[in-house]
Amino acid sequence: MIPDVQTRLPEVRLPLTRVGVKNVKKLIKVPQEDRDDLVLHVNINCYVDLPSFQKGTHMSRNLEAINEILEEIVKNPVYELEKLCEDIAAEIMRRHEYASNCEVTMDCHVMLPGSSPMNRKTQDFVKVIARAEFLRDQGSGCKEIGTELEGVIFHPHLMGGVGPTQRAKAFLLLQVPEGNTIKVDEMVDVLKASLSSKSYEYLSPEEEDMVIEEALKKPRFPQDVVEHIMDEVLRRFSWLPDTARITARCVAEETLLTHESFAEKVTTLGDLKKAKGS
Repeated sequence: MIPDVQTRLPEVRLPLTRVGVKNVKKLIKVPQEDRDDLVLHVNINCYVDLPSFQKGTHMSRNLEAINEILEEIVKNPVYELEKLCEDIAAEIMRRHEYASNCEVTMDCHVMLPGSSPMNRKTQDFVKVIARAEFLRDQGSGCKEIGTELEGVIFHPHLMGGVGPTQRAKAFLLLQVPEGNTIKVDEMVDVLKASLSSKSYEYLSPEEEDMVIEEALKKPRFPQDVVEHIMDEVLRRFSWLPDTARITARCVAEETLLTHESFAEKVTTLGDLKKAKGS
């Protein structure tokens, strides 16, 4: 019998935070009510922690768990990406008996029907992010759903008026309570309201003037975008439990400089309510 190298004692006995596989590409179908199945090209990352007495992890077990769970997806009438991550995480934990926690993340791009300023039909592509974590000592975990939207921000000028324009990416990740669903399009609406403007695939000269005119009314730095995201979350998702984790982020490309501007806030809904005095 060939010895199992992964179960041997390592030369340096130190526990590792995460080991696993990254960028596993899969094509999945998500059943939809009253419409064709939604076909998604997803990237999946799977990790477990590695104790000091374990030399390595069996990567193939992660891939086996992903494939088996995906085969079951077609049997369910409704299926959310964060729930898929949760199921994969639970199955991976079952197969890695030495691990104390597992993290699964998934991302893809989804097309949402949109419209131009003059009501011309457009296709808006947004990035969707799902995440789940399973903790063995609790026998359960948590799941999150998020989205990222590309847009622009107009800087407030120090001398009044509006300064440079930046392309920006706004990001929102929400913890999903058990038995509940958070709609991606509602999260996209939060990001649209927080940027100076979203990006468009094409604009006529007249539409471009309309977008710029409206965007100039909302000059913002990246930190302003994050603050507006949090404000919109409090207004639209106040039904979430106070323990729900919220992550908001904005990354903007500098026009004249070589670096990027960055702002982020991670909090819970309860702490956000206290900070806002609500």
